[in-house]
Amino acid sequence: MDGTLGTDNAVTLHPARHSGARNWKRVIDTVDFAFQPIVSVHTGRIFGYEALLRNWAEAGFASIQDVFDTAWSSGLLHGFDMDLRAKAIGKFARLPDTGRLKLFYNFDSRVVRTSDYRPGRTAELLAQTGLARDTICLEISERQDISHAHDIKDILTRYRDQGFKVAIDDYGIGFAQLRALYDCEPDIIKIDRFFIDGMDRDKRKELFVTQITGFAHMIGAQVVAEGVETKEEFLCCRRVGCDLVQGFFIARPSTDLPLRTDIVPAIAELTVETRRQGDHDGELLRSFMTETSPIGDDIKPLDVLDYFQANPETAIVPVINNHDEPVGIIRDADFKAFIYTPYGRELLQNPSNRTYMSRFLRRCPTADIRTSLSELLETFVAADTLDGIILTEEGRYLGVLDQRALLRAVNERNMLNARDENPLTRLPGNAAIYRYAANALTEPRRRRFAVYFDFDNFKPFNDRYGFRQGDRAIILFKDILGKTLSQNDWFVGHIGGDDFFAYVCSVDFDVALANVRRVQEMFDEQIKSFYDPESREKGYLQGKGRDGAESRFALMTVSAAMIRIPPERIDITLDHVSSQAATLKAIAKNSFDRLAVGDYQESELRLWSDSETAAS
Repeated sequence: MDGTLGTDNAVTLHPARHSGARNWKRVIDTVDFAFQPIVSVHTGRIFGYEALLRNWAEAGFASIQDVFDTAWSSGLLHGFDMDLRAKAIGKFARLPDTGRLKLFYNFDSRVVRTSDYRPGRTAELLAQTGLARDTICLEISERQDISHAHDIKDILTRYRDQGFKVAIDDYGIGFAQLRALYDCEPDIIKIDRFFIDGMDRDKRKELFVTQITGFAHMIGAQVVAEGVETKEEFLCCRRVGCDLVQGFFIARPSTDLPLRTDIVPAIAELTVETRRQGDHDGELLRSFMTETSPIGDDIKPLDVLDYFQANPETAIVPVINNHDEPVGIIRDADFKAFIYTPYGRELLQNPSNRTYMSRFLRRCPTADIRTSLSELLETFVAADTLDGIILTEEGRYLGVLDQRALLRAVNERNMLNARDENPLTRLPGNAAIYRYAANALTEPRRRRFAVYFDFDNFKPFNDRYGFRQGDRAIILFKDILGKTLSQNDWFVGHIGGDDFFAYVCSVDFDVALANVRRVQEMFDEQIKSFYDPESREKGYLQGKGRDGAESRFALMTVSAAMIRIPPERIDITLDHVSSQAATLKAIAKNSFDRLAVGDYQESELRLWSDSETAAS
């Protein structure tokens, strides 16, 4: 077997290249595949596994890329790659419950330029192991210039027509642009690790991932965040709308076959612990979506016509594969328009023209049922379609949300939110604050801070200038909070009157403290313009105190009580925090910089000294 690859489809080395050639059968025997799970960001259920090449150094190569570059330069890439596919598929077939899992296999686009390339071999391998064609997802790396691969669009179209899944790997790091995504119509987009690394602390990276996720959903693709290594990155991926995650935080690749392939227990527990109690959009969507009965992608064309005739009120019908995964929609208008063309019905009745079904299948925006209504609305508007959005759960078809249902759901959500917001500032009110805190305080994040803001000398100001001017001062402070705290993703609520609440996690203490001080400084400076020139020049306001006696009141400022919440505690409630914040506020109002910082304790509040706060 020296000089050939190790399967029946092996390619014989060209005689001119035989001298000094590697023993490729030994290479195949030496290398192995490690499987790394790809899981749902919402539930921790395993969606599939990526096959990662191992033991390449033992086989005599400097890197994984060197393996394929050497095979390419030897003229053996396609045959060698087919042997690797056979090895990966054979090992994957031994996993428990493979029928519902996906195998992600890295596809070197250069194989389509080899002289011995012949389509259909992957389908044969899958058939030999009893796996469906849509089990395999071919990952095309953006690190390779796929835009110039020979007939790459036709090859990918052929793969998809055969039922295979297609993914764009390493998105954002290489050659592919939006046009390449448009041409390839991938089922999955995998965002490169570079953009996931530290995304919870980098707003630009978060914005990039958010935009790509929105684009993917618009074209009906799912998003995998690659290289997730921390809990904060995981939660950020979920917040921006990623569907699936992969990385060391989930599980490391292993050449040993896993004993269970349903869930990653630690991730499943985390999703339950951190599920937002206030996120009721999912239930709202279920109540408004239409549970339109889907059809299978193997249905006969005339059966589609019978479907529309039996359901005259239905404008679109979702199409699913044998795993209940949506693959697109068929429009009633498109289908019937073809029927009424000359010979249209005859063409559909001809068994040899089953490919006509593909001309009616359209990609449709898809989203998980747990996606927020705001994201759905953005997807719907960006898609510029009247068809609606297909809703899924665990990747399986659930229902359709058309434009009317989406608008009704958004209106209902807005009405619910309006009941919870402060009518003056339009910030979340007490009910919304409690709901947010109930979720946030159960997330054991490494860095968590709650801040209470309270105006100083607000009553004398309100008495002198009236409630209208007092409201203007409150709105000024709301605007300052928005400008200063938005960059670090703070939650801001208006408790009432001149009391505000803010909460942030995943930022360092010195950053959070600097934000709070900046808020105080901006307010102290800008509120001066609200006073008359004489009071502003004096630096105080003459008025009556609560006892009715004439007194001098300094110009308005704002005090802040900042509490560091222990990262491991998940039993703390907002009432606990508020109780200790009251103590801190009293201290802050009597301090020089009107700021008091403390660590939450079970029995007593540990105050930070001025030197500790300054050092931080």
